[in-house]
Amino acid sequence: MSCQEYLNRKTLFVGDVQTGKTSRTLKILRDLLDCGPDPVAVLDLAPEKVQGIGGKIPISIQEKEQVLYLSPRIIPPRLFGKSKEEIQTLARENYQRIENALQVLREKVLNCLIINDVSLYLHGGSAEQLLSFVGRISTLLMNGYYGSYFGDCFLSRRERAQMEILMSHCHQVIFLPSLPTSLKSQIP
Repeated sequence: MSCQEYLNRKTLFVGDVQTGKTSRTLKILRDLLDCGPDPVAVLDLAPEKVQGIGGKIPISIQEKEQVLYLSPRIIPPRLFGKSKEEIQTLARENYQRIENALQVLREKVLNCLIINDVSLYLHGGSAEQLLSFVGRISTLLMNGYYGSYFGDCFLSRRERAQMEILMSHCHQVIFLPSLPTSLKSQIP
């Protein structure tokens, strides 16, 4: 895989839980660090791994020194919220923390941005809001949840609709394979 297929493009990896979105993103991040002189910013929106789901990009200390790395505290609403109201509250709180991180990025001149788990932003924010900011960034690599693992709750419907808007504005959307049902039941 060459970084050339990602430079000056907006790329989005989508898939269900545990389909390799974060590991694929890490590989491309490393390729971009090896290939280009442009500084790279990483906005890691994934929660810490919970019940085998999620997880930050596992970049080394040396790699973190090479990038502008921002990772706000994220609480996965569908895993921790016990009611619709709690889920909405957690999504709003996550959105505010993400907006604070985005404000730091807005103050920088960025040519390359990687967003891990962009779907967490879309729980409270819109694809249009995000696109108004990232539209000026020449190389954008994102990944996000687009699957069936979390079922058809109100938050999943919102997330899916916003992900589809985001997909329509990307140069390339790469769908990672879904987990077979038998493997989904093995996720703790």
